[in-house]
Amino acid sequence: MKLFGCAEKEDAGMELLGALTLVGEPQSLRELASFLYRCADALEDEGSLWEQDAFDSSEHVCPQIVVFNPALLDD
Repeated sequence: MKLFGCAEKEDAGMELLGALTLVGEPQSLRELASFLYRCADALEDEGSLWEQDAFDSSEHVCPQIVVFNPALLDD
């Protein structure tokens, strides 16, 4: 697994992250965990047909989190 991210500035490019810190209340973390499980299930079920999905916290205090199918990356 690789983690990528960018700063809040619009002109910031994507960077490979060495670490990721999540700061959230239990409900937000459970929502994120549920989203990741749904993405994993969809990736298994749809294979290369599945591309990506995005998670936006119901609290709107979390940055957008995108899960992308690694099979679609050009290595």
